[in-house]
Amino acid sequence: MNWLAWRQHRKQFMVAGIFLALFAALMIPTGLHYWHTYQHALATCGNTNTCSQVSGELFQGNGDGLILHLVPVSFLFIPIVLGLFWGVPLLAREYTDGTNKLVWTQSVSRKRWLTVKLIWVILGTVIIAGAFAALMTWWSKTNNAINLNRFHEIFFNTQGIAPVAYSVFAVSLGIALGAWFRRTMVALGITLVLLIAIVLVVVPNFIRPHYETPVSYKMSLLNNSKINGAPTNSNDPTTNGATLIVSQTTVSSQNQPLDWANPPKQCIVTSPPGFGGIPSGHSKAVAAPTGNGTPEAIDSQNGGPAVSLNCLSSLGYQQETQYQPSYRYWDFQRIETALYLILAVIPIGATYWLVLRRDA
Repeated sequence: MNWLAWRQHRKQFMVAGIFLALFAALMIPTGLHYWHTYQHALATCGNTNTCSQVSGELFQGNGDGLILHLVPVSFLFIPIVLGLFWGVPLLAREYTDGTNKLVWTQSVSRKRWLTVKLIWVILGTVIIAGAFAALMTWWSKTNNAINLNRFHEIFFNTQGIAPVAYSVFAVSLGIALGAWFRRTMVALGITLVLLIAIVLVVVPNFIRPHYETPVSYKMSLLNNSKINGAPTNSNDPTTNGATLIVSQTTVSSQNQPLDWANPPKQCIVTSPPGFGGIPSGHSKAVAAPTGNGTPEAIDSQNGGPAVSLNCLSSLGYQQETQYQPSYRYWDFQRIETALYLILAVIPIGATYWLVLRRDA
């Protein structure tokens, strides 16, 4: 049975190995180039007092910038590709070609047949995904050091141990749907939609931020009143590490969220020239100096009126940011890996039920 499994799947293992070799041929030289360039910049910036500018100046060329952005985005889809082209056809093709019936008439039980196939494919998935993830993690060390953004969903999904778990789940889901529908094209479409929804949308945006109780940080509204909207307070921990922002809310001294549609009436102001009206989304601006020469910071959110941040600040309102600090990165990697491995048990169990209990 093992010999048969090898004969059936050796081509896909060889193709995956070829792609892994091509991936390594791109990642190793570019990774070494980025790291040595970064180390050289660190060694020389001290003499010119430009170390604070390194992150904004390195790798801004078209070639380097394209590779640094395109490679992580492309890697996002490797678990999905494995689920589609390793998972779905595993049983769907057997049902379509009728080869499963041939095996079952050769004194091989359904359970043994399915178990051997699952072991081969899932073990191959772990090896291939692990090799890709290890290369990607090593290659990303320069970007991690410069931008401190490992918690960004693209980089979190492509580094560490979590991509291996994504791949195992993707392949398991593809196998189950292939066994259920027994038609490759139908199972491919449904698997693609579910994997994109779960791996790229639901978990990163709605589940991951809440693995642990977030840390809260408050800062003055006036430190966040520039048009760019980025906090300017140097003590803000969310600007000094690879943090995961959970929420940002304007709260009163009693920790009550501000209703931007109905703010305190005494803080409502007339939009200054150049403010651009009251947009439907979030907008920030700093008005022209008033008669006493003091700039007036204003804000408008969700279609509400323009509001003086100076006034809100005098009433005790602050900007509260809830975030997951950078030191929890590997804890989150382990939690998400465990989550996906547990989720993978469900389609595997469903596959056994489908194969062992229903007619061929």
